[in-house]
Amino acid sequence: MHRKERTGIVALAVPDLEEPYFAELTALLVRRADERGLSILIQQTAGDHEREVDVANGIGLPPTDGLIHIPRALSVADLTRRTSPGPLVLLGEHILVSPFTHVTIDNRAASYAATEHLASVGCRRVAFVGPRDARPSDAADRRYAGYREAVAALGIADDPALVAQVESFTPAEGQRAVADLLARGVELDGIVCSNDSVAFGALPALHDAGRRVPEDVAVVGIDDVRGARFTTPSLSSVSPDKEALVERALGELERQIATPPGANLPVQHVVVDARVVARASTAR
Repeated sequence: MHRKERTGIVALAVPDLEEPYFAELTALLVRRADERGLSILIQQTAGDHEREVDVANGIGLPPTDGLIHIPRALSVADLTRRTSPGPLVLLGEHILVSPFTHVTIDNRAASYAATEHLASVGCRRVAFVGPRDARPSDAADRRYAGYREAVAALGIADDPALVAQVESFTPAEGQRAVADLLARGVELDGIVCSNDSVAFGALPALHDAGRRVPEDVAVVGIDDVRGARFTTPSLSSVSPDKEALVERALGELERQIATPPGANLPVQHVVVDARVVARASTAR
């Protein structure tokens, strides 16, 4: 079998570029790919299953050397039925255990660390804002599981009333969910948000209700986007090693691209580090 001619183009499937975390990750991927002599072709999928499958199959795309896919709805079955298989790296939150190379953070450990951080500053009734049962998210499910594990291990309040659903991972939904918690009279002194965007909405909801952050309620997000430094107060967050995510994803894709067709290449499941960055929103 002959190797197809290289194009120097790598496709990137990303759910939503209006989400700061995905926008920052995409910008970093473009910069690091350029340093490697590669161009990135960006495909925004909105997490739509049909669109994610089309991109995985190369439908509507020009010839590329490979694909980095950040999936929301894609399944292992979808990928095993790819009509144009080629170099593929899954990046981010979904399909952690699969026969395809995957680069991610440990979402369960991230929310465990966030909850543990709040307990360490004295919080005993910690809410979790971010499950999404209507449109399930693997990352949000794992982050909720980490919160539940931390609550059990740390001996802090285990109260179903402390858990608030969101429809989407946006500031508007974070604001609505926290306002609803407070309107229902739920007692809380800490909030773990499933991502920073949700936390960006939690802060004004608390302010509007006359709750001081962090004195009355400490707040922590996950993803550590740049905007976390500029909220009032600045937002504590769990920070993934974004450089490592991008470098490993590009490195694994280049390894596949360089491998002759038909060769046996081991599948890699790479988990990069994440750490709590404490800022004013938890500085009790």
